[in-house]
Amino acid sequence: MSEEEQATLLRKLAREADIESYALFLPKYEQTARRLGHRINDPKLSRESVGPRQWSRWLAAKAAPQPYARLILEELFGQPVELLMAPVGTRQVEPASSLSVVQHPHITEEDLLMTAHDAASHAGDAASLSLTPEAIQLLRTQLRGLARSYHQKPAAEIFVKARTIRDTIERRMALTHRPAQSSELYLLAGQACALLASAAFDLGSQDAAETLTMAALAYVRPIDHAPLIAWCGGNLALLAYWDGRPAEALDHVMAAQGLATSGTAKRRLHSIAARTYAHLGDPRRVRYELEAAEQADPDIRDDHHDDMGGEFGFSSERAAMSAGSSWLLIQDGASAVEASTHALDLIQMRTASQRSVKVEMEATVDLALAQLLNADLASAVVTLQPVFDLPPEQRVDGLLSRLQGVRSQLTVPALHRHNEAIDLGQHIEGFRRDSARSTLPGAPRYQLGS
Repeated sequence: MSEEEQATLLRKLAREADIESYALFLPKYEQTARRLGHRINDPKLSRESVGPRQWSRWLAAKAAPQPYARLILEELFGQPVELLMAPVGTRQVEPASSLSVVQHPHITEEDLLMTAHDAASHAGDAASLSLTPEAIQLLRTQLRGLARSYHQKPAAEIFVKARTIRDTIERRMALTHRPAQSSELYLLAGQACALLASAAFDLGSQDAAETLTMAALAYVRPIDHAPLIAWCGGNLALLAYWDGRPAEALDHVMAAQGLATSGTAKRRLHSIAARTYAHLGDPRRVRYELEAAEQADPDIRDDHHDDMGGEFGFSSERAAMSAGSSWLLIQDGASAVEASTHALDLIQMRTASQRSVKVEMEATVDLALAQLLNADLASAVVTLQPVFDLPPEQRVDGLLSRLQGVRSQLTVPALHRHNEAIDLGQHIEGFRRDSARSTLPGAPRYQLGS
């Protein structure tokens, strides 16, 4: 019998729906549980969840789903559980008539003792399963190194390496039954998905970035890891307001602020809140949130934003760059020039290996747009020169979106007839055609207005 014929229908359908991975399956499972619970007014069903080990056992038909799980799986896949647990191609067994007499199985004392012996034996084997501390430390070191080198590598390279680490973590999960080790692996899997989400956004896929952020949450909610939950909340807020949903973004960021403990986490979330209020056109709240970001105590640390750091951190220049973006959204050109210039000054104080090209270039484009708001076309042209030297793999989505803002500003009546504005607009169009996204096989090139 072939491997495909041996596979359960559940595995086949999950694979076809691209949710065979636990991280992608869990959000669908919990969404279905909430929908069913609401439909039949059963709060307990609405809270139903499942762990990665149980999901693996279902896929291999090594465990029978309990009543709530049966309801959810049948709703999600549209097939009875008996058929889902059977090998692919198995005919569905006709259910017995509801009028038939219930037949209770005959159980002997020997059956009871044998079942007890088997359970005790399995429990002993399960308790002995564990990973070496070095195996987990290696994964942690690899992930930290990738997060801290994020600003030095192309987003596509980060994505491939983070995916490899995440896949390794998922395989390691089946090799330990130690609660402490499982919790550590859940955290590392969540951080790997969070890193993948950042890379996916830079590569131009907001849908993938949002799904990966939700996957990160699915890993860390069971272990109540507040720093990463807060980071994910901030990321969902970023994705929401980039997608034109500022009210939803505000809900995400306010929920995340209640979990933030470190100074870095608070500075990041206050900065995101400022951008969100800027999208909503509330300059008073923008100023309040930016002041709160400046007052966050950097000496209060956590193990995600600070100890893992890198892409998960939020440096002073990143905060200043974000402030410049907030001022631009409410059309305050003078404040935007001040904040963006401050960001670039802070970057210049870093060594070459410490500088984030992404932050530097995004702050540079923000400064050019602020100069255009102040009707200073000549300065904007000079400011943008370093940006146009970037190779395609470093032309990430956030940078291209900012350049589109510059391109739009060049069309206002005060500028659009100037030859310098026409030339700059054409240069931006050409620059955007070759980007980090366009380096991916089969990826579409950017179009003006995309």
